[in-house]
Amino acid sequence: MRGPKRAFTLIELLVVIAIIALLLSVILPSLKKAKELAAGVVCTSNQGQLMKAWLLYAGDNDEFFIDGDTGGLTRPGHRNEGGGRFTLCWVGAPMNPTGGGRNQTLDDKIRGFEAGGLWPYVNAPKAYHCPADKRHLKPAVAGPGFGIGGYRTYSIGNVLSQRPMGTLNSGEDRARISKTTEFVNPAGKVVFIEETEKEGWNKYTWCMDLTRPQWVDPFAVLHTDSSAFGFADGHAERHKWVDKQTIKMAEAQEKRWSAVDPDTKSTADYDWFKSAYIPGRRPDGI
Repeated sequence: MRGPKRAFTLIELLVVIAIIALLLSVILPSLKKAKELAAGVVCTSNQGQLMKAWLLYAGDNDEFFIDGDTGGLTRPGHRNEGGGRFTLCWVGAPMNPTGGGRNQTLDDKIRGFEAGGLWPYVNAPKAYHCPADKRHLKPAVAGPGFGIGGYRTYSIGNVLSQRPMGTLNSGEDRARISKTTEFVNPAGKVVFIEETEKEGWNKYTWCMDLTRPQWVDPFAVLHTDSSAFGFADGHAERHKWVDKQTIKMAEAQEKRWSAVDPDTKSTADYDWFKSAYIPGRRPDGI
């Protein structure tokens, strides 16, 4: 004769729930880290594709590389580099089917990619986007027409653009080059940068201050305290940041942060990136 079935007591259930909660608290951070690392692999692959496209464009244009600017509101246009020579912007702004400025859908953003000079070389929209960048799933907080947040994760530094500097006074105008043959140590020089502007798209170029340890634009740090970069020799890799100040800047996504870590007084991140950012010979005074 079978005895009565024994049920779990309330205390036993609570113990099991506590054990499960403890296991989840251990596992979830590891899963998050694994997901970020996986996104980093895709991100470096994307930037590798963009770098090959960037180099192919230069090869087809007497080693003059494409303009790092993102064009005007409605179209990428041409940027006059002097001497009667023109170059296309690498991508355009989000636009509607007739070329007017609009940022309401992902298709608007992709039309901006299609209008850029690199599209014939890399015509896959996902190559312009890191999977860890989720801005397009939320409304933009600023920018032309607001609309949805950014989708294109990658930007090019201002030293690789022909856009006038205006009153920024960052020293970038003195470091600017326009041909691949002007790079010094291209394997260590950054072209593509991860950026996650709060506006509806990464407008214009990424900028920094070369005259003092201060960031102008923030980085996107999407891969366990590291960012992916595309380098002028065609390869891409992730760089791990060492100063807490850099991570805080990325989390805040605010412009004009000091590059001096307040606790350690370190400028290690700024020093490394400044060296990687100046593409050719370092100008006097910088």
